[in-house]
Amino acid sequence: MPFCRFSPVVPPRRRAVAPVALALLLVACERRPTPSRSESAAPPLSGAADSAARRRVESGWNGAAGPALLIQGPARDEAIALYPTADDSDAVAQLDSASMRQLPVTLVGRGGALLTGLLGAPSGDGTDECERWPLRTLQPDSVTAWGVGFVNARISPIALDSVDVLSARDSMALAAEASRLASTVTLPTDAAFQGLRFTAHDIRRFTAAPGVQGLVAHLVRRVNQEANPREEQTLLIAERDSGATTGPYQLAYVERDFGKEEAVITPEVLAGGRLAGGPPFFVVARDNDAGISYRMIERAGARRWRARWSSGAISCS
Repeated sequence: MPFCRFSPVVPPRRRAVAPVALALLLVACERRPTPSRSESAAPPLSGAADSAARRRVESGWNGAAGPALLIQGPARDEAIALYPTADDSDAVAQLDSASMRQLPVTLVGRGGALLTGLLGAPSGDGTDECERWPLRTLQPDSVTAWGVGFVNARISPIALDSVDVLSARDSMALAAEASRLASTVTLPTDAAFQGLRFTAHDIRRFTAAPGVQGLVAHLVRRVNQEANPREEQTLLIAERDSGATTGPYQLAYVERDFGKEEAVITPEVLAGGRLAGGPPFFVVARDNDAGISYRMIERAGARRWRARWSSGAISCS
């Protein structure tokens, strides 16, 4: 309580009002300042909401992607819904709301096609023997194949040009360049693959940034032993120096897996784009006998890419 000093003598002509003045003065001394509205603590987030938001951040999910990543399902009118984290009830509710409100879905093809569609209700569930990805019905506005989709997200597609459209000479030169890059990878591998030639399974060119050419390639090496067939799978991304249109590419990202043929992870680039004007990214399917999972790989700078987000794996084996 604040300390107040009083005069011990009250002038005679003010004696009649002294008790009232003293009472008012005591009240003033005891009154404490009321906290302003800005000083009051804001109501905290609920524990569940705070935990869900924290899990999304920790998973690497890009908020600009919306509540889910959609992948073409068994048929082109079905979409697999991949949520930021497992058991993300908020994302499920947002996707349900988008379906009920018939919000348009943006679909992206590997060649850079940009389509739209309408998301429908869930169309399939798992069983006791087989857990499945959540499926949604989808009504695309075109018969063009699509790879990935987003709800309520602003996306610009990246065209991935296959070497198949190049001349035989240019195609062979690009395959040789991809093999050269793969041979420089220092990630661990089986000694049995040393010295074996790479087979280019898929090679595509794209624009990584203004004036920067990019290359994404999937290469394979095999040990063809009937009793123990083995594979090495390599996915790499490379870039040329800014403004260069000829000369070697420089490695920017690589992932490699090796082992028994049925156990090794086989990658497939489904599509690429930019979310809300951000850096380019690719969505990659990763399949082996343990199941199939999906990964978003994002450009983090010049000649530098990173795996930003990965889903869990689902298997029916």
